[in-house]
Amino acid sequence: MTALKRLGLGTVQFGYNYGVSNSVGRPGESEISAILEYAAASGIVYLDTAAAYGEAEALIGRLSPASHRFRIVTKLAPIAAERLEPRHVGEIVGSIEASCDRLKSDRLYAVLVHEARDLAKPGAEFIVEALEDARRQGLVERIGASVYDADGLSLVTKRFGPQLVQLPLNVLDRRLARDGWLACLKATGAEIHARSIFLQGLLLMRPSDLPAFFEPMRKPLADMQARFARSNASALAAALAFVLRQEHIDVLVVGVNRLSELIEVEAAMAAAEGIEIDFGPALSIAPQFLNPALWPSRV
Repeated sequence: MTALKRLGLGTVQFGYNYGVSNSVGRPGESEISAILEYAAASGIVYLDTAAAYGEAEALIGRLSPASHRFRIVTKLAPIAAERLEPRHVGEIVGSIEASCDRLKSDRLYAVLVHEARDLAKPGAEFIVEALEDARRQGLVERIGASVYDADGLSLVTKRFGPQLVQLPLNVLDRRLARDGWLACLKATGAEIHARSIFLQGLLLMRPSDLPAFFEPMRKPLADMQARFARSNASALAAALAFVLRQEHIDVLVVGVNRLSELIEVEAAMAAAEGIEIDFGPALSIAPQFLNPALWPSRV
């Protein structure tokens, strides 16, 4: 599979001002349309979205080119109930149907549990039942989960056998690779999509520009970027190269705010294939700096 065929387009930016390095804000509809047109024409296969990403699903459905062949991965709408009951099966299947309607798609490539902790709730078996029902009805090809860490992944795999898992992986966050989870998932036949490849753009920032919360990340980031520079590699291409070289990763999910950024990523993907670089040993970095869900609301 060529590098570009392994690229997935993340779309949380379509619904929100997203990303610690995002200085341009949420893209407008004309920009989103241009991004989707270019992605389809360039052979990008995967789109990653979620019911919780504001208007993202509706914008994808309305603005994607009519002839697109995207494989769309979405995530379940938030589950507010603290205890699930049989009635939730129908409600969850209904929410998947609503995603299909917004995305203007009769069949989705995958639907994921958005919050792994929902699978710890009493009655969580009804979430799994709903996913299985949606697959039997032909609404979705694969079912799975989005996770942040090993605890979440362990919870998911105890509840069901995910056919697709989306998880964080980057040159500073190698936890799931180091702990053997990628190999274990691949052994079950699961498809693995890596996200947080740039850690919301943090890995591409100058260390001096990091918000105060990330003070402990400045030295690791500076050291990493110096290592890239010694190999004459841009931070963008090197960050992509690290994930591309993980044998168990099927898709790299990357979000952009502008068409120009997607074009830059496309060029960097091609460059990444030829980079010779020593990424160095995995570092021990506190989880609160690697998991955006643990970051302050304003950083």
